[in-house]
Amino acid sequence: MGCSLLGGVAESEEAGLGTVDRDFHAAYYEAQTAKVKGDRVGAREALLACLDADPDAAIVHFELARIERMDGQWEAAMSAVERAVTLDGDNPWYRREFAEIALELGRNEEADGALSWLLENKPEDDVAAMMLLDLRSAEGRIDDALKVVDVLEREWGPDPEWHFERHRLNLSAGRMETALGNLRALERDFPEVIEAPLQHARLLISEGRVEEAESMLRQSLERTGHGRLHLELAHILTARGDTEAAREHVRYAFASDEVPLEEKLDIAWAYVELAEIQQELEPEASRLIELLLEMNPEEAEPFELLAALRDIQGDGEGALEALEAALERNPNSAERWLEACQLAIASQQWQRLNGLSGSAGSLFPNLPVFPYFQGMAQMELGQDQAAERQLKMARNLIVDRPDFESDVLAMLAQLAHERKDHAASDEWFEMAIEVNPQNILALNNYAYYLAVRGQKTERAVEMAARVVALSPGDPNFEDTYAWALYRDGDIQEALDWIELAILHEGDAPSPTVLEHCGDILHALGREEEALERWKAALAAGGNRDTLAPKIEGE
Repeated sequence: MGCSLLGGVAESEEAGLGTVDRDFHAAYYEAQTAKVKGDRVGAREALLACLDADPDAAIVHFELARIERMDGQWEAAMSAVERAVTLDGDNPWYRREFAEIALELGRNEEADGALSWLLENKPEDDVAAMMLLDLRSAEGRIDDALKVVDVLEREWGPDPEWHFERHRLNLSAGRMETALGNLRALERDFPEVIEAPLQHARLLISEGRVEEAESMLRQSLERTGHGRLHLELAHILTARGDTEAAREHVRYAFASDEVPLEEKLDIAWAYVELAEIQQELEPEASRLIELLLEMNPEEAEPFELLAALRDIQGDGEGALEALEAALERNPNSAERWLEACQLAIASQQWQRLNGLSGSAGSLFPNLPVFPYFQGMAQMELGQDQAAERQLKMARNLIVDRPDFESDVLAMLAQLAHERKDHAASDEWFEMAIEVNPQNILALNNYAYYLAVRGQKTERAVEMAARVVALSPGDPNFEDTYAWALYRDGDIQEALDWIELAILHEGDAPSPTVLEHCGDILHALGREEEALERWKAALAAGGNRDTLAPKIEGE
């Protein structure tokens, strides 16, 4: 807007502008500069100076309204914009500003008037038209709202949006048949818009008109063959109990590019999860996964599904292979790497675990679980120094996870124990228990190692007692407690616990428990019973080198 149009026009002087014009333009320029700098106080003062020069400058009242609005001064904003509209009622910007301020103040009738003016005089302003549509819809003036849609359609031309808008409005007014008619018109005018028959079917089903919905879907399928319609029909057939026919339509949908992969994945996961409970669903889950793999051979998610199904089927190797295929296609999922590592642990494939956890650790260097897994793998592979480095790295990465930190510390203790560095092992175990006083495995192993060495036996008894209290009925823990009591000199109590361990082991007690029982009986002078237990331990696969001298009385 040229400066000559901003203020009152005065008689021309030698300088080219009158005194009033010069004052007005200077103040207006100052106001705009202050606005750019975010100085609304300065802008307001400059605009008021403009009004001193020309009180009938509509643009200044408009600018003042916008500043008052930004400051939340809604009444002042309304006063200013009302003046702007009074001075220049044909300016659509002033009308829009008036409408927005009026809506904020709850003066809906005035807002409607301003927006109606815009709809009539500036119908291309779709923002104002949608504001009017929302206002009338909120007030329940459905017929008036529909008139806005008619104007929008005339201005912008045919569009599925107008059919949907009429459908929504009529539905909100409870005009069910009219709303269904809007959807039929949408199907007729825009047959490629699949949402129309989908919404049509769902609305009919919600009204209990299931047969009508099925008939309509079948007609739409004959016309389009769209995959999403197959899925919708499958829902109806499933609800009716016709599962075989429903599955056929699901397969059609899975073979279609028109159904988003995410939607197919949700369905396939449901089948896989159900197959874990209902084994007869495994073939259908497998078929759906095959279709996913055929349609999306470069996507990771179908292979992840395949891994889950194979795991349910007890095929750990197949599950791991499928997960590795998924990781080749998309390695940027820490959860997928974690699952692959867990499968390798379950099958005790330590070399494979070493590779998987190493690759994952490179991709996710801030996650402690992967160096922990790599340390575990290297321990099993006899690479103790490398294992210790990985475990220490894992510990340094752990934040606010005491249970996990305790497990890592217990593994470091185990490493030190295996290299017979008992002082270091004890220190790591003490740290593990301090971090998590209920770490059962750390308590049990530490207690057992102390008992075997005959050192700090009171500490061993105290820890073992805590273990059997935390996890009653476990024969392994009962054996540890018995052995700690035995080494601490409480032989009779030791016998009670070792016999309890044998009882809990059932028909085939382990050779270690049997041997310990024999040793405790021997310490009590019950030689024949001790001999019987040692022989049973030998028969169960115990160490002949340690048992034979006891049996032979050497």
